[in-house]
Amino acid sequence: MYDAILLPTDGRPNTDRAIEEALELAAVHDATLHVLYVINSAEIAPGIDFEDLETIGTDAVDHVATLAADNGLDDVRTTVTHGLRARSILEYASEHEVDLLVMGRHRGLERLRRPSLTKQVAPDASVPVLIVG
Repeated sequence: MYDAILLPTDGRPNTDRAIEEALELAAVHDATLHVLYVINSAEIAPGIDFEDLETIGTDAVDHVATLAADNGLDDVRTTVTHGLRARSILEYASEHEVDLLVMGRHRGLERLRRPSLTKQVAPDASVPVLIVG
């Protein structure tokens, strides 16, 4: 049913359930798992070095790739990119013919200041979005 699954990650511990779900779905469907970290260009503060953010992103996607390998998944593609998060996720999904997006839901206080990334992506996605809470 799914050939390509996209898991956007920000490396935070609260994405663990979404990671677990994406790994399980990729295994069940023998799907390619795409793991994406977007460095949000709109929120770069003065004095922050892009190299530091690249390292954080690489660590986040490598963590998922390691978990995938530990679970017997061998078709995992990791990407770290720059841009606006929601737009970058949607563009990546389209360009890589993703069949399913798996996203975690953030429940912190940050959601009160602005719409969650999941709420920004889901309405505009051309494929199903599984939101894991």
